[in-house]
Amino acid sequence: MSVYRREDFAFPPARGRRGVEFRPDGTFVEWLLGRGDAPEAAQPGRWQPTGTVSRASGRTGRVVAATPDRLEIAWQE
Repeated sequence: MSVYRREDFAFPPARGRRGVEFRPDGTFVEWLLGRGDAPEAAQPGRWQPTGTVSRASGRTGRVVAATPDRLEIAWQE
């Protein structure tokens, strides 16, 4: 399971962080750690209002909890 927090969350210092960005058009961008720990966008995936999330690689996930400051996604192996 992956846990995501808002961008303004008071994280401790780190060299880089992964993240997700959900867009109104039904796509989402997964931010990975790229060269030099800089954020790098993966290929866009799709999300559904039902809570299903699909990566471009075909791997899917399900939103299991969502609050204003925390999102939990269970990714299928």
